[in-house]
Amino acid sequence: MDDLESLKKRIKTAGDLLSVVKTMKNLAAVNIRHFEGAALSLEEYRRVVNMGWQALFRSGGHLVAPRQNPKIVLLVIGSDQGMCGQFNEVILQEALIRFGDLHGQGLQPVFWTAGEKIRAALEDEGHTIPQHFSLPGSVSSIKQVAESLGDAFVEWERETRAQALRVIHHQLVKEGGFEPMCAQILPLDQAWINKTKSLPWPNRCLPLIGMSPEEFSVQLFRQHIFVTIYAAFTQSMASENAARLRSMQAAEKNILEIEERLVGLFRETRQSVITAELLDIVSGFESLKDEIT
Repeated sequence: MDDLESLKKRIKTAGDLLSVVKTMKNLAAVNIRHFEGAALSLEEYRRVVNMGWQALFRSGGHLVAPRQNPKIVLLVIGSDQGMCGQFNEVILQEALIRFGDLHGQGLQPVFWTAGEKIRAALEDEGHTIPQHFSLPGSVSSIKQVAESLGDAFVEWERETRAQALRVIHHQLVKEGGFEPMCAQILPLDQAWINKTKSLPWPNRCLPLIGMSPEEFSVQLFRQHIFVTIYAAFTQSMASENAARLRSMQAAEKNILEIEERLVGLFRETRQSVITAELLDIVSGFESLKDEIT
C-alpha cells in the first residue's frame, strides 16, 4: 500500500494533468469555431468564383477537354500533432483505398501530403511523397498554404501535362464527429459544368469579360483550385480539433476517476494511520497502567 506522501504526490500529478487537459480542451473548442467561421466566410468567395464560370460560359467561352494522362495527384491532409484519436489512422485507410481503386483503373496516382503524421504513415506503407506541405497554424495562414499548393500543382501540371487533382481530408459531421471524404478538384465535373451553364444570371446587369476567354478561364481555374483547397484545409483543421476535443474529454473523465480513487485511497490510508496511532497510544496506556498498579 502507498504511504500518505506518495499518495499526495500522485493526487497532485493528477491535478496538474487535469489542468493541462482542460486547457487543451478549451483551445480545441475555440479553434473549431475559428475554422468553421473561415469555412462559412469562404462560401461567399466561392459564389463569386462560380459566377465567374457563368460569365465565361455566357460569353461563349468553353473548357478545353482535359488531356488524357494517367497521372493523378492525391493530396492527403492529416495532422502535425497527436492526441486526436484515430484521426490520422482513418484518413490513412481512406487514402490507401482511393489509391488502390485508381491504380486498378489503370491510372498512376501519386500522394502529396500536408501534415507530418500522415506523411510518416504513408512512407511507412512504402509510398514516396514528392511534395509535402506544412499545415497552417491558424486561419490567417491557410491562404498562404493554399496558394503555395496551387502553385506547386500548376508547376507539376506544366511538367507532366497531367490535369487531375483530388484532395482527401476529414469533414465535420453531426454531434462533433468527423468522416473522411475525397473531393475532385480537377478535372471539373461535367455534371457541374452542365448545371452551371443552365443557371440564369442572378440580375439584369449582364456580365462583360475584360480579357480573352482563354485567359479568363486560366484565372478561374487558379481560383477554383485555391477555393477548393482552402475549404479542404478549414474542414480538416476543424475536424482535427473536434477529434482532439473528444480525446481531451475522454482524458478528463479518466483523470477525474483516477483522482477520485486516489483521494478515497488517501483518506482510507490516513484513517488507517490514525487508527493505528490511537491503538498504539491505548496499548501504551494500558501497559503503563498495569505497571503502575
